[in-house]
Amino acid sequence: MLRRVERLVIVLLVVTTVQGLLCDVEVELDNVASYEFTIPHDPSDVLPGGRGYWRSSHLNYVTFGSFSEDFKAGDGTTITAGYYTAENNLIYSTTVFCDSNTFTSYITERNSKSKPDRIVEYQNGTLETPCKAGGTFDLWFKVEQPQIMWFVYNAQPLQYGFRHVSKNITRSGKGGNKVERLSPINSKRNGGKAAYFRIETTGSAVLDQFDFGKCYTWPRKLGSNCTLVSEWLESRMKIDANMGRKPFLPLYEIQCLPYPGNQYYYWVQLKIHAQRTPDHNYWCCCTDITTGRVYNEDTENYCLAMQWRTECLLDCKSVTYDKEILQPLVDLHYGSYQLEMEKRFEMDEIVGMGEIPQPPGMWGRKMN
Repeated sequence: MLRRVERLVIVLLVVTTVQGLLCDVEVELDNVASYEFTIPHDPSDVLPGGRGYWRSSHLNYVTFGSFSEDFKAGDGTTITAGYYTAENNLIYSTTVFCDSNTFTSYITERNSKSKPDRIVEYQNGTLETPCKAGGTFDLWFKVEQPQIMWFVYNAQPLQYGFRHVSKNITRSGKGGNKVERLSPINSKRNGGKAAYFRIETTGSAVLDQFDFGKCYTWPRKLGSNCTLVSEWLESRMKIDANMGRKPFLPLYEIQCLPYPGNQYYYWVQLKIHAQRTPDHNYWCCCTDITTGRVYNEDTENYCLAMQWRTECLLDCKSVTYDKEILQPLVDLHYGSYQLEMEKRFEMDEIVGMGEIPQPPGMWGRKMN
């Protein structure tokens, strides 16, 4: 059973970095064994119509780490993350046990009147991805509602069980459809009472990055290749549906430029999770094509709230388009496309078009 963790003030060697794609907090950790994050504002400050401080209860706490090269099963390596109140009462936690390749989660017993609260096991299971010497891991903690929250370890939800919810019902109460959503954890303490998130490791596991907010984030060690980042994020958005599990992240996406290799990011990202602004479904941001981060790390001038199916009014291309990098790739693509079209034209595969077609969409011969 998980012991009750007293809240300690621990001084860690950390370097705070600037925002990425609208994260509230990004922290680079120097291979530490534990990290504690104090929530900067009351998480229960959520009002109808997105009028509260947070707009919605949805919050992400994302930690990245690695295992040492000399890791081996039996050395007692664990990863424990938990959500706590200001009085150090547990709301929800999970522990990854590398030795047994399992996980166990805990809550505070709903009807417990004892002091301190009685902590009980909630669920347990087997890990799909074993801990590996020299390997990396990511542990997401997603809060959707005060009693609906879950952990995800290396794209595996560490929770099971779901309920049916009616969606898209008209004001008259008609229509709509049933969708599956994860069940409430039914802990005595709910997420609206949370004050801090804590993660700690034992054995051969260490932590090197923590991010918080309604944002995109990915491990720095993944590099700046847009395709790799996009695939990594997608694997953590689409959860195996045949077990009744649904996406734990909003199904937004990182957009890559369709150049050879798909290495570079589109100069504007159009589908970023809405921030603390009411009546807006998305944000768009001008982004650095080589890193995917907000241009000049300046969200005030290069990000804009927008509604679903509306146009982003930011003129990103005039600012973030790097002709020196991209023009050679445009020429390469144009040449490859032209050769293919000429070949097909000669083979009479293109009929009645009058001329060899130009590359589609954004592929003009020369860029502005």
